[in-house]
Amino acid sequence: MSASGIPGAPLGYPTPPPPPPFPGNPPPREYASLLSRFLAVLLDLILLAVVAGVALLLLLPLGLLAALSVASGSSPVWLALIVGPFVILLLLLFILYFSYFESSTGQTLGKRALHIRVVEEATGRPPSLGRSVVRNVLRIIDWLPTLFLLGFIVALLTSHKQRLGDLAAGTVVVKE
Repeated sequence: MSASGIPGAPLGYPTPPPPPPFPGNPPPREYASLLSRFLAVLLDLILLAVVAGVALLLLLPLGLLAALSVASGSSPVWLALIVGPFVILLLLLFILYFSYFESSTGQTLGKRALHIRVVEEATGRPPSLGRSVVRNVLRIIDWLPTLFLLGFIVALLTSHKQRLGDLAAGTVVVKE
């Protein structure tokens, strides 16, 4: 044996340190069940419905004004001016709620209650804001044709229970 402690190594060479653990190698994970994922999103949607209901109550006087305008024979432009922006704001609220919480901690309030978390598949960390936005914009497609049917079917067919948004963003939902 040589002075370095490595058989066959020339004299005078030190033993190299062991390589550090590979940072891109996340620990083994257990994927969240489709039922826990559904229940988590249901809790989140109930919370968002309460927020939307409060917002709707604030818009009620404008809605009544629009309804009176239509009833009096005026153009229904008022209705479009109220409902259109409200729907867009609700959609943005929906996407921002999920994207913000998932990118900061990996958990929305519903996911936290059910002890599941969204992580990047490669790193095991919460997704970046960009990945989370992609994941949540595609949630709209996953809802098709009704109540997550497409997302459910895709998640059943993938080994890590990923819906379309997860596949596009490179994320998985895991148990804590």
